[in-house]
Amino acid sequence: MTMKQFLLALFALPVALAAGSLSFHRNYMDHAVLQRDQLIGISGLATPGAEVQLIIDSDCPDYPVKYDLSCEADEDGEWEVKAELPAGGPLTITAKCGEEVVTLEDVLVGEVWICSGQSNMEQPIWGASPFWRVIDGNYVAQQMPTLPQIRHFRTQKSTSLEMEQEDPLGVWEVLTPESALHTSAIGYFFARQLYRDLQVPIGIIEANWGGMPIRSFMSRQAFQAIDREDVLLQIDTIIEDAKDTDYAELPNDLQKRFEVMTKRWEEKLMATEDSADREAAQNWMDPELDEAEWELLPATIEATGFLRDRAPIGVEWFRTTVEIPADWAGQTLLLSLGAIDEVDTTYFNGVQVGSLGFVVPNFWEVPRKYVVPAELVKAGQAVIAIREVNSAGASGLFGPEEEWFVARQDAPEERIPLNNGWRHRLEGKLDAAVGLMRPTSGTSNLPIDQPNTATTLFNSMVAPWRRYAVRGEIWYQGESDCGREPEYYIFQQAMVADRCLQWHNDDYAFLWCQLSGFEHHCPDNRGAEDFWKENDPNRNHPWIHFRNMQRLLLDVIPNSGMAVTIDHGDAYDIHPHRKEEVGFRLAKEAERICYGYPGVTAGPYYKSSEVKGNRMILQFDNVGAGLASLDGKPLGCFAIAGADGKYFWANAEIVGNTVVLTAPEVPEPVKASYGAVTYDERLNFGNANGFPASPFFTEKPAWKK
Repeated sequence: MTMKQFLLALFALPVALAAGSLSFHRNYMDHAVLQRDQLIGISGLATPGAEVQLIIDSDCPDYPVKYDLSCEADEDGEWEVKAELPAGGPLTITAKCGEEVVTLEDVLVGEVWICSGQSNMEQPIWGASPFWRVIDGNYVAQQMPTLPQIRHFRTQKSTSLEMEQEDPLGVWEVLTPESALHTSAIGYFFARQLYRDLQVPIGIIEANWGGMPIRSFMSRQAFQAIDREDVLLQIDTIIEDAKDTDYAELPNDLQKRFEVMTKRWEEKLMATEDSADREAAQNWMDPELDEAEWELLPATIEATGFLRDRAPIGVEWFRTTVEIPADWAGQTLLLSLGAIDEVDTTYFNGVQVGSLGFVVPNFWEVPRKYVVPAELVKAGQAVIAIREVNSAGASGLFGPEEEWFVARQDAPEERIPLNNGWRHRLEGKLDAAVGLMRPTSGTSNLPIDQPNTATTLFNSMVAPWRRYAVRGEIWYQGESDCGREPEYYIFQQAMVADRCLQWHNDDYAFLWCQLSGFEHHCPDNRGAEDFWKENDPNRNHPWIHFRNMQRLLLDVIPNSGMAVTIDHGDAYDIHPHRKEEVGFRLAKEAERICYGYPGVTAGPYYKSSEVKGNRMILQFDNVGAGLASLDGKPLGCFAIAGADGKYFWANAEIVGNTVVLTAPEVPEPVKASYGAVTYDERLNFGNANGFPASPFFTEKPAWKK
């Protein structure tokens, strides 16, 4: 077996890739967006040595290009043709090899960006928890028009430490109100702004994983370039140690391995439920069941449905009734229940009509739509029962409300809403400690598969996209690395330099989000909302220094930009809900770097300072239309210090294109800071173009001197 064949077997592609079969690599599929105005490759597999013909055509009369190209598959069966395409489409791309023909439909050409990082990049427009979505996320998705020119690929979570994978798991989707619900909110708002401004198709590729450090997204070559032998040794040690575990007994294919590990875990989890509880609930789907002991849920479904963030870890049942019209009897029905957190088995009049399990990616946010066979449908009252299993975190049934209905399958517009009369009852509790051990999609629970190990996510979720031309990457990550600023400063430079090498693109654009305002993660048990009034300018918190380090990276990474987000944070939620402005700011920076936009796309950046008597005078880049208070109030969160290094809050006044600082406690200022806080509502310094200033220290950090 060649290395190529081994890699393909390991990654288990859904399409047949045996010798003699023609295929595209999984980056290329229906609804994809290809990068415009670059010489890009389109590739796949065929019989080694065979000639492959590629035809690129469009039914659009305004599209100016048609290609008829050919190449020969190499000894591993790899084939690739190169072409440069203008924006537009849709295109039909057909590959032919002998008698075999494979066709891609509805392919667009435009701008393609990778969206990577941890949970704040992953956070969807609408998620399972009220703390895992953006403001009015359901409304944003449901009220927006279908945007066929925006496409997204949500790379399925998986890990690989031993080798770089060849093909990504996932599909290209047209961005619709339904698919947008679970799309990266920042990715969506970024794409929407680019589309509005550029008027070309936009493709976003999600490759993100919450809670993961930067080292997970870096390649082995990146660590080699900065001589981090310690990291490489750790990787090799984990791989070697895995040989002495049951790892070798698991299937090589990541998805099958995940399914095996999940089944083992689920059996262990369910064994923690008291068997008497399970026995007592064996007939709770029976339509004749007496519900006297069941608790009645609220009369109407609110925006969050029946979701509870502090629900028990265990098995819970939900029941309601619906009146089936006489003319629906004997008709096949569609039962729509929205998303259920976490997994469910659903019954109609005591008969199971659907279920969704832990092996389904992002199972907690998948809308349930089940078919009720015609033979079960009788006129009169019908009972819907749901057995829901929750292994960790929030639990329950949640909206949006318009997804709760019963309808005839042949007339889905005729709906009976399911928005009242729900009852629930706990079957039994499960062991929360076992619940937290649930394998993550694409992994086992062995060290070799852990996503926070260096290179694992690059190998499995980023590397498969190297063959696919992109304009660049937007990045929201760092929460997991706070406190490691000297290392991170080197790591991000190495990662971006490596991206340029991996994509053979010296102009690879890289844009990141500076960390938002944040104090402590307790969104369902918030502290005092005005705590920031007592902020100390001398507080030595890692988030303060991490933001400053992110600002300094702009000076050393080419084709880079940064979206300041400290003004859009949430003191008690590490996942702030205001993502629309963040996507907008990233898009404007992208337009400056990549598309020749001449205007101001960010707020003031500290440049230099001078001391005159008791005054410290600060100069800035990115002044734009002038320095400004963004809310019209006196500037806040500036501080100055004397030779003793102790900071005091300063009076800050805009004088021309400078800010002049004074404080009675500091007659001889030496250094200054702005935004040296975790969270504060007085952060109002920016430019008249409306962009906030980046927090900063005038003094270089000790590790950079």
